[in-house]
Amino acid sequence: MSRSLSIIWLFGLISGFNIMITGNTLNYWLAKENIALQTIGLLSLITLPYSINFLFAPIFDSLKIKYLDKIFGHRLSWICLTSIALVFFVYILSFLNPFDNLLLFASISLIISFFSSMQDTILSAFRTEIVNKESLGFASGIYIFGYRFGMLLANSGAIYLSIYLTFNEIYKIFAILIFIYLILLIVGVKYCRFDQNNDIEQTTNNNDDIFAFIKNILKPIGSISFIILILIFLILYRLPDNFINVMINPFLLHLNYDAFEIASVGKFWGVMGAIVGGLLGGFIMKKKNILDSILLFGIIHALAHILFIILKIHGKNSTLLFITIGAESITGGMTMTAYIAFISSLCQGKFRATQYSFFSSMMGISRSIFPIISGYIVVNFGWQNFFLFTTIITIPSLLVLLKIKNKLQQ
Repeated sequence: MSRSLSIIWLFGLISGFNIMITGNTLNYWLAKENIALQTIGLLSLITLPYSINFLFAPIFDSLKIKYLDKIFGHRLSWICLTSIALVFFVYILSFLNPFDNLLLFASISLIISFFSSMQDTILSAFRTEIVNKESLGFASGIYIFGYRFGMLLANSGAIYLSIYLTFNEIYKIFAILIFIYLILLIVGVKYCRFDQNNDIEQTTNNNDDIFAFIKNILKPIGSISFIILILIFLILYRLPDNFINVMINPFLLHLNYDAFEIASVGKFWGVMGAIVGGLLGGFIMKKKNILDSILLFGIIHALAHILFIILKIHGKNSTLLFITIGAESITGGMTMTAYIAFISSLCQGKFRATQYSFFSSMMGISRSIFPIISGYIVVNFGWQNFFLFTTIITIPSLLVLLKIKNKLQQ
């Protein structure tokens, strides 16, 4: 079990690192180049592949990569392929500048996001195969620990390095690190000797009707109406955080925090708080069921958003920033742990990659589509109303959660 948890931590590190490359780190790069807030909000669409990766998941479940499959096994061969692609395109991005050619910059970033989301799907499916359901809550906490650590390296570390290096140089370092992670993962998986083909169904389904195919795969989970309810909840629950994440860098720069302060307090402390929150959430979930945990964590996290309003009113203050980021990240880590545990608990039987990626794609929709209006809200209504809005929109998700809980109790 301890070996499995170590690999799960590494899975989390790789996923967290990759998503920052086209996520918050790229967002900071754009903000430093003084790209307009409306454009920064619109470029959240770069993470759109995370919203549709469930469409490709059947491929990862059923299709073997010739030669590589014999050497590395089913899941690991796909991880190798996507990692090499990431190394290549991240290296290309390291030669571009968003201010000079924003369209090309965004296009390459979108390709990176595509391969990153593919790899995230494969890693998530692998994770559901090596952890039993009784350990999902604690294992999710370990995964979030690794995920946040990966975010720390690619986000806080990158922003701190930007004091001394250009972002073009930093992204060259990213390409090297992705290759190193691949080597570590190959060694780790081979050392633990996981059976990668266990319970993976090979299929000749040509997916002429992808919706019927998805419906078939989700059939063991519940009725169509129940699944729709779950999808609505998964989109709404992460919406406040995703709005904030798109605008947090411009907000901190607006308050005149420098790169060191943003890296150390805004990012490093934020990630440390999220790690603590993830582990704390996992511990609480060992004593409390998943749905009750999601409800409790969601309420606490919503209240933490109000601190941003206080920070805006007060102005630049290191102590207040420390408190705000700490409260936001610890409670955010707790909600994320419960969220992932909930998704993982829904996955069962064969084609778990498709099930997991389909549900987690709702998080992608929440992260990439709806926040495109975040810059517009800030420009037209101000920062205080923006953070008030992110607090209020928590309520609908909690109401849907109560509906889900009632259906499960019937």
